[in-house]
Amino acid sequence: MKVLTFGEALFRLSTERGERFPLADRMDFYLGGTELNIAANLHSLGVETEWVSCLPGGRTGELMRERIVSLGIDISHVPTIANGRPGWYLMESGASPRPDVVLGRFASSLADQSSFPFDWKKILSGSQLFHTSGVAAGLSESMTLEVKKAMETARSLKIPVSYDFNYRKHLWTTEESVRRQKDLFPFINVLFCSMSDLELFFGKDVSLKFVFEKYPLEMIVLTERNADETTFGIKVVTSTTTFSSQQHRIHLIDRIGIGDSMAAGFLASWLTDKDITKAAEWGALAGAMKYGIKGDMALLRPNEIESILTQGYRGISR
Repeated sequence: MKVLTFGEALFRLSTERGERFPLADRMDFYLGGTELNIAANLHSLGVETEWVSCLPGGRTGELMRERIVSLGIDISHVPTIANGRPGWYLMESGASPRPDVVLGRFASSLADQSSFPFDWKKILSGSQLFHTSGVAAGLSESMTLEVKKAMETARSLKIPVSYDFNYRKHLWTTEESVRRQKDLFPFINVLFCSMSDLELFFGKDVSLKFVFEKYPLEMIVLTERNADETTFGIKVVTSTTTFSSQQHRIHLIDRIGIGDSMAAGFLASWLTDKDITKAAEWGALAGAMKYGIKGDMALLRPNEIESILTQGYRGISR
């Protein structure tokens, strides 16, 4: 079983939890990017993964390559952009009710490319799933077209496509997001999003029934977290059924990558068993566990998830 993801890698520099940016004298430094996070999380859960992208040359690019390879991810189709730059952003880490605040978001040289060297038929051959997101599509008009090209190829090869809506206002406006993503939706089998994402795209009065009637989606995976940010779960909706996972108590250490951990947990289970109810429980717990893990990647193991699902939470595992 192999999953292929396509998107940008970037560095995050964030203040320590609860520290205001003007008063910070140090920042945490992490490598991430939603499609890279999912590839790493899936590999940790026992799924073979390949990440497709472009990386800058020089020492920065070498550092990124070394780190990604050390995570067990195949990067056979990641060319180097000469004199390229990495993506990065600054973030002030909040604690409920104060949100995390992105202070600056700078796209990598991937966003500047007008054309790409990817032979998607060759690259996708042998994969069981293709995954990308609105972050990749939002980098540029060219990236939107390349995402569509990859999706079209996956469809022609009968490879399912999963897509995380992942709207980022620092990348594109709501209007641009709707315009450029409307041609992507017909190729999506599994959509990860929130109801607010769907309302952003379709309008305030959107219903899930309408979305399923308009597009040939197989399922929509919706995040469910309460207003005071103390529990986390997911709801999986198909055209005929709805299943809600159990809600898990959470302890906030790092919000970044929660959705990526959830999606990886869901996909790892669903690709193995095709059991939506089990996949929902895996996804919900993987997302909840990420709240308590620093960095962009959760890197959970299957036994960690199964242990809690079967035995419940234990303060110390001996």
